[in-house]
Amino acid sequence: MKRMWMLLMTACALVALQPVAAQNLETDNLENLVFPRFQESVVKLKNGQSYKAVLNYEKTEQQMVVLRNNKLYLFRDHQAVDTIYMAERIFVPAETGFYELLVNGPAVLFINHKATLDNTGATLAYGSKTSTAGVTHINKIFSNDGAIKLKIPENFKVADDSEFLVKVDGQIQKVLNRKQFVKLFPGKTTELEEYISNHKTNFKSEKDLVSLVEFCNSVSR
Repeated sequence: MKRMWMLLMTACALVALQPVAAQNLETDNLENLVFPRFQESVVKLKNGQSYKAVLNYEKTEQQMVVLRNNKLYLFRDHQAVDTIYMAERIFVPAETGFYELLVNGPAVLFINHKATLDNTGATLAYGSKTSTAGVTHINKIFSNDGAIKLKIPENFKVADDSEFLVKVDGQIQKVLNRKQFVKLFPGKTTELEEYISNHKTNFKSEKDLVSLVEFCNSVSR
């Protein structure tokens, strides 16, 4: 009887240690988050130490968010971080928020995950709408004291505004078009122009830019 009681107590303790499902926090498949669900991640610090955390990245405020004990908190170790590994993807600290590393080499490709909140208009009498009602609710996504909520307020929609960045010779530049990109590699103009034409590179496509930067690194060897 005593043994059964001990087993029962152990089982209860194990259940208590299991993380509570996050669905009641409405964290799944939110358009303002990079991942559809929070990810078991490894945070590597500049001092060589590392630890595990459950993370996701919020795009409208460009903030890393921690899920802990079924509550959400802003990530506070930004300045101490070297690299964050999330779902086989790599994030590195930037001046604001984090960049995702897409290609590493002589030329480095990042994506800066960003988004804006567009007001869809609050419905008024007779079905008319206003584009200003509700704008003060944006700041309710985050709070300065502890736990936060990530659900987008009503009458707002998320508009992705992410941008690609290339780092060459220690300098990071935005890449918006063909001309900007080729200008970053003055000694490789002919090869790059030919590659871009042959592959019909779309400078808004992550896949296309990854292939292009990998090609740049191959011809730089």
